[in-house]
Amino acid sequence: MDVIRTLNEEGVKKFSDYLDRLTSDPEASPPLNLLKDGEFSEPFDTRVSIEAQSFGDAYEFGEYLSQVLEPANTSAISLDSGLWSWLALYYFDFLCPRDDLGRRRPLEKSSYVLDSDFKFRRYYRHAVRTPWLAVELHGEKAKVLLITSGKGRRTDIAEQLGAYQEIFASKTIIKAAYNMYYDNEKGMLKRGAGGKGPGSPRRLSAIVRQLQLTYDLYDCSVPNFMSMLPSEFGRWAK
Repeated sequence: MDVIRTLNEEGVKKFSDYLDRLTSDPEASPPLNLLKDGEFSEPFDTRVSIEAQSFGDAYEFGEYLSQVLEPANTSAISLDSGLWSWLALYYFDFLCPRDDLGRRRPLEKSSYVLDSDFKFRRYYRHAVRTPWLAVELHGEKAKVLLITSGKGRRTDIAEQLGAYQEIFASKTIIKAAYNMYYDNEKGMLKRGAGGKGPGSPRRLSAIVRQLQLTYDLYDCSVPNFMSMLPSEFGRWAK
Protein backbone atom coordinates (compact mmCIF):
# COMPACT_ATOMS: atom_id res chain seq x y z
CA MET A 1 0.00 0.00 0.00
CA ASP A 2 1.14 3.54 -0.72
CA VAL A 3 -0.02 6.92 0.56
CA ILE A 4 -1.37 9.27 -2.11
CA ARG A 5 0.62 12.41 -2.81
CA THR A 6 0.30 15.16 -5.44
CA LEU A 7 2.80 16.24 -8.07
CA ASN A 8 4.00 19.81 -7.77
CA GLU A 9 4.69 22.03 -10.78
CA GLU A 10 8.17 20.61 -11.32
CA GLY A 11 6.90 17.06 -10.92
CA VAL A 12 4.20 17.62 -13.54
CA LYS A 13 6.84 19.02 -15.88
CA LYS A 14 9.06 15.96 -15.41
CA PHE A 15 6.14 13.63 -16.06
CA SER A 16 5.20 15.64 -19.14
CA ASP A 17 8.79 15.46 -20.40
CA TYR A 18 8.70 11.68 -19.99
CA LEU A 19 5.53 11.44 -22.09
CA ASP A 20 7.25 13.44 -24.83
CA ARG A 21 10.24 11.13 -24.63
CA LEU A 22 8.07 8.06 -25.26
CA THR A 23 7.60 9.25 -28.84
CA SER A 24 11.23 8.52 -29.67
CA ASP A 25 11.98 6.03 -26.89
CA PRO A 26 8.85 3.87 -26.34
CA GLU A 27 10.75 1.53 -24.03
CA ALA A 28 11.60 4.28 -21.53
CA SER A 29 10.55 3.52 -17.94
CA PRO A 30 8.19 5.94 -16.18
CA PRO A 31 9.82 8.27 -13.62
CA LEU A 32 8.24 6.61 -10.59
CA ASN A 33 10.74 8.36 -8.32
CA LEU A 34 8.63 11.50 -8.71
CA LEU A 35 5.84 9.88 -6.71
CA LYS A 36 7.64 10.06 -3.37
CA ASP A 37 10.46 12.56 -3.93
CA GLY A 38 9.77 15.71 -1.92
CA GLU A 39 11.36 17.79 -4.66
CA PHE A 40 8.64 16.80 -7.11
CA SER A 41 5.62 15.82 -5.01
CA GLU A 42 3.82 16.91 -1.87
CA PRO A 43 1.59 15.23 0.72
CA PHE A 44 -2.10 15.03 -0.21
CA ASP A 45 -4.43 16.99 2.08
CA THR A 46 -6.25 13.81 3.13
CA ARG A 47 -4.29 10.73 4.13
CA VAL A 48 -5.45 8.04 1.69
CA SER A 49 -3.75 4.73 0.92
CA ILE A 50 -3.95 2.98 -2.45
CA GLU A 51 -2.51 -0.13 -4.00
CA ALA A 52 -0.78 -0.62 -7.35
CA GLN A 53 -2.89 -3.07 -9.33
CA SER A 54 -4.60 -3.66 -12.65
CA PHE A 55 -8.33 -3.46 -13.42
CA GLY A 56 -10.65 -5.18 -15.86
CA ASP A 57 -11.84 -1.91 -17.39
CA ALA A 58 -12.22 1.78 -16.72
CA TYR A 59 -15.43 1.24 -14.74
CA GLU A 60 -13.67 -1.04 -12.24
CA PHE A 61 -10.90 1.55 -12.03
CA GLY A 62 -13.37 4.36 -11.37
CA GLU A 63 -15.23 2.30 -8.78
CA TYR A 64 -11.99 1.61 -6.92
CA LEU A 65 -10.97 5.27 -7.01
CA SER A 66 -14.41 6.34 -5.79
CA GLN A 67 -14.04 4.04 -2.80
CA VAL A 68 -10.50 4.96 -1.79
CA LEU A 69 -11.00 8.70 -2.32
CA GLU A 70 -14.26 8.78 -0.36
CA PRO A 71 -12.60 10.47 2.68
CA ALA A 72 -11.56 13.40 0.47
CA ASN A 73 -13.80 16.32 -0.45
CA THR A 74 -15.18 15.64 -3.93
CA SER A 75 -15.43 19.29 -4.96
CA ALA A 76 -11.96 20.09 -3.66
CA ILE A 77 -10.18 17.29 -5.48
CA SER A 78 -12.11 17.46 -8.76
CA LEU A 79 -9.83 20.17 -10.18
CA ASP A 80 -6.65 19.13 -8.33
CA SER A 81 -4.32 18.75 -11.31
CA GLY A 82 -1.40 17.60 -9.14
CA LEU A 83 -3.46 14.78 -7.64
CA TRP A 84 -4.77 13.37 -10.94
CA SER A 85 -1.38 13.65 -12.62
CA TRP A 86 0.21 11.84 -9.66
CA LEU A 87 -2.38 9.06 -9.89
CA ALA A 88 -1.85 8.75 -13.65
CA LEU A 89 1.87 8.22 -13.06
CA TYR A 90 1.20 5.81 -10.21
CA TYR A 91 -1.08 3.68 -12.42
CA PHE A 92 0.86 4.21 -15.62
CA ASP A 93 1.54 0.50 -16.11
CA PHE A 94 -2.22 -0.07 -16.16
CA LEU A 95 -3.08 2.98 -18.25
CA CYS A 96 -0.25 2.58 -20.75
CA PRO A 97 1.06 -1.01 -20.59
CA ARG A 98 4.05 -2.31 -22.49
CA ASP A 99 3.38 -4.46 -25.55
CA ASP A 100 5.10 -7.79 -26.22
CA LEU A 101 8.21 -5.91 -27.35
CA GLY A 102 8.34 -3.78 -24.22
CA ARG A 103 7.10 -0.63 -25.93
CA ARG A 104 4.40 1.75 -24.73
CA ARG A 105 1.89 3.51 -26.97
CA PRO A 106 0.52 6.44 -24.96
CA LEU A 107 -2.62 8.39 -25.74
CA GLU A 108 -2.48 12.18 -25.98
CA LYS A 109 -0.78 13.89 -23.07
CA SER A 110 -4.07 15.21 -21.65
CA SER A 111 -4.97 11.59 -20.83
CA TYR A 112 -2.29 11.56 -18.13
CA VAL A 113 -1.33 15.14 -17.25
CA LEU A 114 -4.19 17.33 -16.06
CA ASP A 115 -3.86 21.03 -16.86
CA SER A 116 -4.13 23.43 -13.93
CA ASP A 117 -6.25 25.60 -16.26
CA PHE A 118 -9.68 23.93 -16.34
CA LYS A 119 -11.08 23.19 -19.78
CA PHE A 120 -13.68 20.42 -19.82
CA ARG A 121 -12.96 19.35 -23.39
CA ARG A 122 -9.47 18.38 -22.20
CA TYR A 123 -10.38 17.29 -18.69
CA TYR A 124 -12.86 14.65 -19.86
CA ARG A 125 -10.01 12.87 -21.64
CA HIS A 126 -8.05 12.25 -18.45
CA ALA A 127 -7.70 8.50 -17.90
CA VAL A 128 -7.96 8.71 -14.09
CA ARG A 129 -10.18 11.66 -13.25
CA THR A 130 -12.92 10.76 -15.74
CA PRO A 131 -13.55 7.19 -14.49
CA TRP A 132 -13.60 8.50 -10.91
CA LEU A 133 -15.99 11.34 -11.70
CA ALA A 134 -18.27 9.17 -13.85
CA VAL A 135 -18.73 6.69 -10.99
CA GLU A 136 -19.14 9.51 -8.46
CA LEU A 137 -21.93 11.05 -10.54
CA HIS A 138 -23.67 8.01 -11.97
CA GLY A 139 -22.71 4.91 -10.00
CA GLU A 140 -23.41 1.72 -11.96
CA LYS A 141 -24.92 3.73 -14.84
CA ALA A 142 -21.37 4.97 -15.56
CA LYS A 143 -20.74 1.59 -17.18
CA VAL A 144 -22.24 2.88 -20.41
CA LEU A 145 -19.33 5.34 -20.57
CA LEU A 146 -16.56 3.19 -19.12
CA ILE A 147 -17.17 -0.55 -19.26
CA THR A 148 -15.31 -1.28 -22.50
CA SER A 149 -12.76 1.48 -22.40
CA GLY A 150 -10.13 -0.19 -20.17
CA LYS A 151 -6.59 1.14 -20.02
CA GLY A 152 -7.84 4.61 -20.87
CA ARG A 153 -9.11 3.75 -24.36
CA ARG A 154 -12.32 5.65 -24.96
CA THR A 155 -15.35 4.21 -26.77
CA ASP A 156 -17.42 6.23 -29.22
CA ILE A 157 -20.13 6.54 -26.56
CA ALA A 158 -17.58 8.04 -24.17
CA GLU A 159 -16.53 10.49 -26.88
CA GLN A 160 -20.06 11.52 -27.82
CA LEU A 161 -21.54 11.77 -24.32
CA GLY A 162 -18.42 12.56 -22.33
CA ALA A 163 -17.16 15.46 -24.41
CA TYR A 164 -19.95 17.81 -23.32
CA GLN A 165 -20.04 18.80 -19.67
CA GLU A 166 -23.81 19.37 -19.62
CA ILE A 167 -24.37 15.84 -20.96
CA PHE A 168 -21.71 14.07 -18.90
CA ALA A 169 -23.06 15.59 -15.67
CA SER A 170 -26.73 14.86 -16.39
CA LYS A 171 -28.08 11.90 -14.43
CA THR A 172 -31.13 11.82 -16.69
CA ILE A 173 -29.22 11.61 -19.97
CA ILE A 174 -26.63 9.09 -18.77
CA LYS A 175 -29.30 6.87 -17.23
CA ALA A 176 -31.27 7.01 -20.48
CA ALA A 177 -28.11 6.12 -22.44
CA TYR A 178 -27.46 3.25 -20.04
CA ASN A 179 -31.00 1.93 -20.53
CA MET A 180 -30.71 2.16 -24.31
CA TYR A 181 -27.16 1.06 -25.06
CA TYR A 182 -25.94 -1.13 -22.19
CA ASP A 183 -26.75 -4.84 -21.89
CA ASN A 184 -26.81 -5.49 -18.15
CA GLU A 185 -27.06 -9.27 -18.53
CA LYS A 186 -24.02 -9.55 -20.79
CA GLY A 187 -22.08 -6.80 -19.04
CA MET A 188 -21.26 -5.01 -22.27
CA LEU A 189 -22.59 -2.48 -24.75
CA LYS A 190 -25.41 -3.69 -26.96
CA ARG A 191 -24.50 -4.71 -30.46
CA GLY A 192 -24.47 -1.70 -32.76
CA ALA A 193 -24.38 0.82 -29.91
CA GLY A 194 -21.16 2.29 -31.21
CA GLY A 195 -22.48 3.11 -34.67
CA LYS A 196 -23.04 6.50 -36.25
CA GLY A 197 -26.48 6.03 -37.78
CA PRO A 198 -30.04 6.75 -36.59
CA GLY A 199 -30.49 6.29 -32.85
CA SER A 200 -26.73 6.13 -32.23
CA PRO A 201 -24.94 7.85 -29.32
CA ARG A 202 -23.63 10.36 -31.84
CA ARG A 203 -27.21 11.25 -32.78
CA LEU A 204 -28.26 11.29 -29.13
CA SER A 205 -25.57 13.83 -28.37
CA ALA A 206 -26.73 16.05 -31.24
CA ILE A 207 -30.41 15.77 -30.27
CA VAL A 208 -29.65 16.55 -26.62
CA ARG A 209 -27.79 19.71 -27.55
CA GLN A 210 -30.81 20.81 -29.57
CA LEU A 211 -33.27 20.01 -26.77
CA GLN A 212 -31.19 21.92 -24.24
CA LEU A 213 -31.90 25.11 -26.13
CA THR A 214 -35.56 24.76 -25.12
CA TYR A 215 -35.80 22.41 -22.13
CA ASP A 216 -34.14 22.13 -18.74
CA LEU A 217 -33.12 18.49 -18.95
CA TYR A 218 -31.63 18.51 -15.44
CA ASP A 219 -35.15 18.58 -14.00
CA CYS A 220 -36.51 16.11 -16.53
CA SER A 221 -37.36 12.52 -15.64
CA VAL A 222 -35.96 9.71 -17.78
CA PRO A 223 -39.41 8.74 -19.22
CA ASN A 224 -40.12 12.36 -20.13
CA PHE A 225 -36.71 12.72 -21.71
CA MET A 226 -37.19 9.52 -23.71
CA SER A 227 -40.56 10.77 -24.94
CA MET A 228 -38.80 13.80 -26.46
CA LEU A 229 -36.51 11.68 -28.61
CA PRO A 230 -37.45 11.19 -32.27
CA SER A 231 -38.64 7.85 -33.61
CA GLU A 232 -35.13 6.86 -34.77
CA PHE A 233 -34.43 5.89 -31.13
CA GLY A 234 -37.36 3.47 -31.02
CA ARG A 235 -35.10 0.43 -31.49
CA TRP A 236 -33.07 1.33 -28.43
CA ALA A 237 -35.90 2.68 -26.31
CA LYS A 238 -37.86 -0.57 -26.20
